[in-house]
Amino acid sequence: MNYCTALGRAGSQHQSAFPIRCNCFARFLFVIVSLLAARVFSAAEQTSVDSTTAAADDLKALRDQTIIQSRVWLDTEWDQFKHGAEEARWTLGGLWGWRVSDGQDWAVRLKLPFVYDRSDEASGHADIGGLGDIEVATGTAFRLSDRWRTGGGIELHADTASNPTLGDSVWRLHPYWSVAHDVTNWLTLTPTAEYNHSIAEQNNVAAQRYLELSLPATFILPYGSSIGANYKAKIDFENGHRWTHTVNLGVAKRLSNIPVVLSATLEKQLDGGNKRFQANLTMTYYFERFQLPK
Repeated sequence: MNYCTALGRAGSQHQSAFPIRCNCFARFLFVIVSLLAARVFSAAEQTSVDSTTAAADDLKALRDQTIIQSRVWLDTEWDQFKHGAEEARWTLGGLWGWRVSDGQDWAVRLKLPFVYDRSDEASGHADIGGLGDIEVATGTAFRLSDRWRTGGGIELHADTASNPTLGDSVWRLHPYWSVAHDVTNWLTLTPTAEYNHSIAEQNNVAAQRYLELSLPATFILPYGSSIGANYKAKIDFENGHRWTHTVNLGVAKRLSNIPVVLSATLEKQLDGGNKRFQANLTMTYYFERFQLPK
């Protein structure tokens, strides 16, 4: 066998092996690309799911005290009373929450109100404005399962109003407890019990001692919006165990590009009383939770 024949055979063997190696490399490259693509799509889908869940939690947190998320808000409240009396209240609030364990959160809360009061016709529509009663609270919440939560705390209502007309003239303790159930992905019920008991009274006001039982419901809608409703029954132990009933209805929208929720609520007492209605407009900013990379 001469040199040319050997070279031809070697070339023939090399050409036959080259397509096999190319096919193996192509298959290997296809597997790698497929795995990378699957990871990217899975991450995008997970991000979308997490974003949707975060938006739903922000909307639920407006009425659900078992969801603790750090936030600040500005609430504008307008109360219309009989005989022409009115009251406007701007409340700057903040809540700071932190994780205690995998199933428990803790929080502290502060509410700082500024009040404008306009008296009725008999009092000559006198105008008074200033600081209202500050409220400080602390509480905790437990995640019992994917759909059940519970939590509560205690709030101190302080007599800090700059004018007695702008506050309740009492120091009051306000413990509360809630149980939340996500009936479906779009409906959450949060039955709540709240007890109020004044521990000091000023300006000859009567002692306060009453129980409030409420059933807030949140309906999650598409596009980061929700409808909220609440029925509340109040039992006034210092007024012959008198029962009063209140309902409210509200709508909320979470902005898509920033964690801000805009909400509006209208409240009406069902069995008379001096207040005709109450309207609230609230803007809430949520501090997003940052997670350490895994």
